Amino acid sequence: MSDNISVPLIGNQIRAIRKARGLSLQALAKRCGTSAPTLHRYETGWDRFEIATLRRIAAALGARLEISLRMQDQETSIPDKRKLRNLIAPLFWDRKLTVADLNEHPGWVLGRVLMYGNVDQVHAARAWYGDAAIAAAVAQRGIDERTRNYWKTILDGSHASQGT
Repeated sequence: MSDNISVPLIGNQIRAIRKARGLSLQALAKRCGTSAPTLHRYETGWDRFEIATLRRIAAALGARLEISLRMQDQETSIPDKRKLRNLIAPLFWDRKLTVADLNEHPGWVLGRVLMYGNVDQVHAARAWYGDAAIAAAVAQRGIDERTRNYWKTILDGSHASQGT
């Protein structure tokens, strides 16, 4: 994998290597100790990967897993409110998200984005709302512990790197 690989391409690579090795989803699932539905989600764009599962998949495929983080060269641009709403609207399956909701219900909006959003959705929401709003959102009831701990770690590291 190259340094600039995007998340959806990981799934494409898993599928390509699996097929090149002549393995069905069920056969690969058995080899790596996961389920065929999990592999199918990974291959079709699921972006909430478990590193341990990716390691097992790579080993079962006889492939090397490489993961890297790089500093961004530029700040994430702040989207306008309509672009943000359009980007995150698919996360609101139970109610139509309006532009007004972005300002009137930031905790609800951020909670949904932080728990279920993809990388682009989270980056845009973080640029729009800022870290203080994210910290407030992860402290609210309804945020799962894993998401809360993740964002506390991210925000603590962000503040430490800024000297605050």
